[in-house]
Amino acid sequence: MGPIVLATCLSKVSESAAKVARALAEETKAPLHVVYALEPMSGLTGDAAMMARESVRARQEGELRGALEAFCVRQGIDVDTTTRRVLSGTIAEEIAAYAADVSARLVVVGTSAPTGVTAVLLGSVADEVMRRCPAPVLIVRQDLLKDS
Repeated sequence: MGPIVLATCLSKVSESAAKVARALAEETKAPLHVVYALEPMSGLTGDAAMMARESVRARQEGELRGALEAFCVRQGIDVDTTTRRVLSGTIAEEIAAYAADVSARLVVVGTSAPTGVTAVLLGSVADEVMRRCPAPVLIVRQDLLKDS
């Protein structure tokens, strides 16, 4: 069976999901992949803008790789045995494509569980991942493991 993929935004929202993903990976002896999707930059046009965009993107990706490793360390995820990737593109699409590419057995994603008008108008990344992903998706509420 494939790995467990933890999709993170590197924020508090992802901490409960990280705990669940780590525990499931350890319990099932599944490889753990931790991914962060970086949205495409917009608003810049022309060759000079494209070069600037590529330079900024490379710097962002380098910084994010370090932030992803630090997040794993804070969450007790073994960085020596965990695959970490910074993906580039629309978040839900990139996570779903990555899950398909690695034949993920499960994708774990955190949510702050928006409610009311916010949920109706905007939805959530977690919901979009669930709709697009070829693997089962476990959505973990931010406050789920508050006391653990």
